[in-house]
Amino acid sequence: MKIRTKIIASTVLVVSFSLILSGFFIYDYAKDIIREQSIKDSRTKLAQASFQLKKIQEQVMKTAEYIVSDEELTKLIYAPASEDIEENYFRKQAVQEKLGRFVALSNFILNVVIAPPNRDTYSNFSGYEEYFSEYLKKDWFVKIKESRAGYSEPHPFFFISGNRQVFSYVLKYRPIGQDEIEDSYLVIDIAYSELANVFLQSSRDFEQIELYSGSDALLLAANDTLSDSDRTFMAEALHSGGSFAEDDRRIVLTDDAMSQGWKQAALLSKNKLFEKINRVFFFYIIIIITGIIVTLIVMLPIIVSLTKPLIRLTNAMKRVAVGDLGTSVQIRSGDELEILGTGFNRMVEDLKSLMETSVRNEAMKRQMQIDLLMAQINPHFLYNSLNTVIYLSHANRGAEAAEVTQALISLLQNTIKTGEGTMRGPLSEEKRIVDQYAIIQHTRYPGRFRLVWEVDEALLDRSVPRMALQPLVENAIVHGIIPSDREEGMIVIRAYRAGEQLCLEVEDDGQGMIVPEDGWKMRAEGPGHTRGIGLSNIQERLNSHFGASARLEVFSEQGRGTLVRIRLPMDNRDGKSN
Repeated sequence: MKIRTKIIASTVLVVSFSLILSGFFIYDYAKDIIREQSIKDSRTKLAQASFQLKKIQEQVMKTAEYIVSDEELTKLIYAPASEDIEENYFRKQAVQEKLGRFVALSNFILNVVIAPPNRDTYSNFSGYEEYFSEYLKKDWFVKIKESRAGYSEPHPFFFISGNRQVFSYVLKYRPIGQDEIEDSYLVIDIAYSELANVFLQSSRDFEQIELYSGSDALLLAANDTLSDSDRTFMAEALHSGGSFAEDDRRIVLTDDAMSQGWKQAALLSKNKLFEKINRVFFFYIIIIITGIIVTLIVMLPIIVSLTKPLIRLTNAMKRVAVGDLGTSVQIRSGDELEILGTGFNRMVEDLKSLMETSVRNEAMKRQMQIDLLMAQINPHFLYNSLNTVIYLSHANRGAEAAEVTQALISLLQNTIKTGEGTMRGPLSEEKRIVDQYAIIQHTRYPGRFRLVWEVDEALLDRSVPRMALQPLVENAIVHGIIPSDREEGMIVIRAYRAGEQLCLEVEDDGQGMIVPEDGWKMRAEGPGHTRGIGLSNIQERLNSHFGASARLEVFSEQGRGTLVRIRLPMDNRDGKSN
């Protein structure tokens, strides 16, 4: 992942995490506040409803108390029936008028019925005796008639022009001052709309609100389409005796501050309760997304301005890593990145200069090593050749000395080269050098050795290290054949191809030698000794020019001669193979 992607991803992650986390905290905190405030407001509304219902209860109870304690009304109702029909009519009329006055005291009491034992019923309406006789046989009355006092469930009541929904307060009593054995009943019919008006405003704030009488009769239910699970939950909350019940979907509040055991229960839906906060949270999510987009719009140019130089610097470093030391990077940010870019350019320039210096020094060192190795050959060869000339001169063999001198001059003309010719030459030229050298040595050691060439003519144009064969022939003569007891030794020089290698061999049948285990290194075996210089010189030059692709092999046994083999890569035009 690129650094720009990392910074952008980190920015988005931090901003998103911060906004979302703060949003959830605010949402959760707001939910708790709304929940508590809603419960508090709902309790206030229930308390207000309780207060209004309690006023209705008190007014109904006071009306009942006035009616029961009215002595004149009691005398009229419980007076013995007269034989005079007119008197009985006026007595009933008087009861009706008195009851009408009690009804007029309240705007929600629709009717008052008094039912003495074994007598006619009385009400504030005349001519409804038969209706009220049947009225008090209905189920709503039968369920409550055994109670001392209480409220009935809602039921229909025929009122003037049609049926009205009412609920009734029923009081069972015995009139004061009357020797009645059985109880009388006072029934006050209350307009059901009065209850509905009390809960009209509150019902909009609740999923359901219910009112129960002291006998657990349902007086009012604001919602008739409530689900069974909600009804069950409300019933459990009412019967638990607590004022509060809650689960993950709803809250139930109860209130029993009214008289005569009345209880009300209100159901709050959490979905409806948190609907506004959910809408706010939805807008908050939009704000979060907008905030992230705005942050990216603001931060992206800054991030690009920070990461673009880094990317350019990284690409430049990759180019330097593959060897492109001509790389440079231009950063004009005016901050630490510009300093970093300038430092990088300076470092690359220093590295390039150092590499060039190191290559030059290495080339110079290598050339100096080669020149040193070649310098070891020429003095060595000249030393031996001049010894031969001195020897011939002392022996008064001037013609031979002249021949040797002429051969030496010709040899030096072929061997003294400059530039690339100092290090390599064709095999044919090496053969010519060896032949000229053999003339000199034949003069010094007449009849002691014979030189044989076994060379494929096709290989004569092959490039080989200069002065590679002459030191080997010299070693074969001086250290192999001359010290031996042979009258005439043989030196065989071979050149052949072995796979991808060119093999050069010099073999003699001289006295042989001990091959050192650690290879041929530059060493002196004592004052005046030069043995080993030729082999070590060749080995050093092979290592310098060809590395591991060329090697020097020596096979020798005491008294049986020596074989020296040089292995070269066939294609050695480019120097070192490895």
